[in-house]
Formats: sequence, structure tokens, C-alpha cells
Amino acid sequence: MTQGKVGIYLEALPPDELVGYASKADQQGFDSAWFSEIIFTDAFTPATAAAIETQQLRLGAGVVGPWGRSPMVMALTAASLSQISAGRLILGIGPQARPYVNNWHGRDYERPLLAMREYVTIVKSILSGQFTDYDGEIFRVRNFQLPFPVAHPVPIYFGANGPKMIELAGELGDGVMGALWSVPYLREVVMPRLRAGAARAGRDVSEIEITLVIPTLVTDDDESFHLHRGQVMQFASADKSSPFYKESVLVAGFEKEYTAMMECIGNRDYEGALNCVTDEMVDALTLTGTVAHIRERMAELHEAGIGTIQFHPSSSNLYFPFYEGHLEGAPFPQFSMEEHTKSINRILDGLGG
Repeated sequence: MTQGKVGIYLEALPPDELVGYASKADQQGFDSAWFSEIIFTDAFTPATAAAIETQQLRLGAGVVGPWGRSPMVMALTAASLSQISAGRLILGIGPQARPYVNNWHGRDYERPLLAMREYVTIVKSILSGQFTDYDGEIFRVRNFQLPFPVAHPVPIYFGANGPKMIELAGELGDGVMGALWSVPYLREVVMPRLRAGAARAGRDVSEIEITLVIPTLVTDDDESFHLHRGQVMQFASADKSSPFYKESVLVAGFEKEYTAMMECIGNRDYEGALNCVTDEMVDALTLTGTVAHIRERMAELHEAGIGTIQFHPSSSNLYFPFYEGHLEGAPFPQFSMEEHTKSINRILDGLGG
């Protein structure tokens, strides 16, 4: 288990700006940059451009779903980018959320554990150069083999928040990529389930890199937790996206606050809901405050098992819905590109390796 690496999770910008920030991250000593694939851009186009503009930076697809590309196309794409980047690609694959899959990909969100097992098995087989003939319940490939070997191994990380998917990552993945994990959730859920999955495959958990995407807001003082309450509220209330955000909050000991918050949300009292999110909740579930305070929290996360912290830049007082009907009727704050880029720059300037 590699300790002490930092990455930056880049989204909500035009592709050329994503590449520019990846280049800056490379110069500032960051280990990795990760490109999302939800609504802003695909993951692979900016990652490919960044591969050309950077030297050392690992480039993560974080995460792409199995529903938008066939396993063969995914393997071909990964093989191409791995070659262009001289082996710096990390292929993050995750089931994503039911509303995304049903509404945007026009697919049935069925049996995500089985879908991930089959999909990753096929992709790994193709990338290893094997003749692949796989007839699964959800995915199948017949009579396919890459015409040339992949020069660099492509690590596959599972996007996983729930116990069963984390365990599958321990069995099949080179890494696992979570979001909004509290330290108690890491200790009580993530690590035991990873060990169980690794043991089932005859592996040691030290072979699996553990990464965490965490909302990050660098501020001028450590009295600014209230500026990040919206991020906690949006994640913790997004049951249709992942019920395990909620579990991370509860395992961390915030059941009373969570219950009060959800009651306010049910009544569409969003100011009341935000007020239920305490400073302690924000500090436990995000990285917020001065560079010095954030580095203290980073040390705690690394000690609990996180190998790479992926800073997810946030803006002050910002929250938004994850899917149709989520936080319905809320007075969503206006997104500011200026605030967003300011947040990215403060992270890159202050939290490099």
C-alpha cells in the first residue's frame, strides 16, 4: 500500500483548461490528475492531451462506467492511451449511478456487482494479450485478441463505496477509488472488506492502492467549515446515487445530525438542513481550512490507509443536485468559474508533493 501521494480531480472546465491544470499539477509535484466522466467531458480526451503535455503525472480516468463503451472498446482505448502516456494511465471503472445509466446511457442498471465482475474480467483479459472468448450474463466478447501486446500494464481501479463493491475491488482490482469516506468508515468498512476480497483471491491487501476523492477547500483560516456544509449535505442526501455516502456519515457518529438534516430536506427547509451540518461533520468528511490544517487531516487519512488523496476542488457555499429530484426545490447557489479556478489554484499552489 503506497502512502502519501496526492492527486487532483479535475472537472467542470473546458478540455483545454483541464490539460493546463494537469500540466501545472505535474510541475507542482502532484502524483496524479484524474478526469471525470459524467456531464462535462469524457475522461479519455483530456487525459490523452495531458499525456502529451506532462512528463511524470499519472493520468486517471475517474471513473468511467461499463455502460457507455463495450469492454472491447474500453480495452482498445486504454491500450492506446497507455502507449501514448508511456504507461501512466490508471483506468478507473465504476458502476456509476442508476439515474445516469438509465437516463443518459439508455441502459438498464442491472446487477452492478455482476456487471463489474464481468466487464473488468473481459477488459483485463484483452489488455493482457489473451485470446478472449467470454460469454457472461451481461457482457460478452467472442474471438478477440489485440494484434500487438500492451507495452505497459494498465492498472484498473474500482470506483467503490459500498462494502460488496469494495470487496470485489479487493478481489479483482489494482486499486479502489472511494468518495466521502470518513476515517471510521475506512477503518470499520473499507479496510476489512478489502482484506476479505484480497484473501479470496489469494492476494495481500498491500497490493491494492487505496485512493479517496474528497471535497477540498483551502481557506485563510480554520474557522471556515461553514463554507463547506453544502458539499456534505449534497453527498449525504444522495441515496439514489450512493446510499453509502450516508453510511460513511453514520459510521462517523453523526446519526443525530444526519436525521435532523434529512427531516429538513423532506420539508424543503434547505437553510435548516445546512445548519444541521456541524463543523465537526465538515471536518470529518472534507478537507477544509488552511494548508496547515489540511495537511494534518491528510496525515490522518494516510495513517488510516489512504495511499493517494485526490483533492476535489470546491467553491464556497456551493452545492448541487446529483440527479433529477435530488434536493428538489433547493435554492442552488450560482456556480462561479472564477471561484472554481481559484480553488484549483489554491490546492495546486499549497498542497503539492
